[in-house]
Amino acid sequence: MQGIDIIDESFDRDRTSAYELSIQVSLNGFSYAVKDTIRNTFIALYTEEWENHTLGNIDFRKFIDSLSEAKPWIKEEFKKVIVAFDSHLFTLVPNSLFEPEKAKELFNLAHPFPEYCEIRFIDITENNAKLIYCAPTEFINEWHKLHPKSIYTHSLQSFIKAGPIYSSKNLVQIDISDKEITTICHNNNALVFANTYACSTTTDVVYYVNSAIKAVFDDNTDDLHINITGSGKILNGLTEELHKYFKNVTHQADYYKPVFFTYRILRHRVDYFKLFNLGTTCE
Repeated sequence: MQGIDIIDESFDRDRTSAYELSIQVSLNGFSYAVKDTIRNTFIALYTEEWENHTLGNIDFRKFIDSLSEAKPWIKEEFKKVIVAFDSHLFTLVPNSLFEPEKAKELFNLAHPFPEYCEIRFIDITENNAKLIYCAPTEFINEWHKLHPKSIYTHSLQSFIKAGPIYSSKNLVQIDISDKEITTICHNNNALVFANTYACSTTTDVVYYVNSAIKAVFDDNTDDLHINITGSGKILNGLTEELHKYFKNVTHQADYYKPVFFTYRILRHRVDYFKLFNLGTTCE
């Protein structure tokens, strides 16, 4: 996918203390967005893929040094800096079963633990649960040198908090990221399902979405609303394909709180929904 590098003409490198910097580190690449908090408007968007690399063999020191050299303003003080890790390496645990010292053990029940990562967890207060995830230690250490007050999270937090804004009793959200989809289900505004699947075709997506919906909602799909965000080739024809099985399928971005975009960034508001939604969900 072609990288994006948009900086609005209103961007003032001497006013970063009034800006919010949201960063997303994924298995496929790196992205950031900058929001002017005075105008509540996104004024910069950048995306870059990890070329011929996996998350476990990237030299993050070299990457961050190169980024800082190309974008020297990124080293300046921001009003808030949010770093989200976007991957399938997460699990949700009810608060009643969670113990901090056993976080890694609980994570290992769902995923093998990558050696290059460290365990982290955050509160999902709406669901009385903890989201346990792993994140690359080297990236955190190197980024901490730039912004020691950064807020760290998993991008699922951004995705989960979008759900209650929909009026449908039953909601399924699908986010596409290259060859991977994240699917979450809400029932009466409560999260009841979250998982990530590797997909290479539209048929794969339809299969996994159908399976999730059958497991969660059985045959009760009359009041079901499916919404799609993200980007990737498997999006082509996906809305039409899902319409064969479900009545209410949309491809749009409805944010947890109102936010605005400059003209050139507006067209990406659905593609990078989880990135843009971070600032309104990590307060």
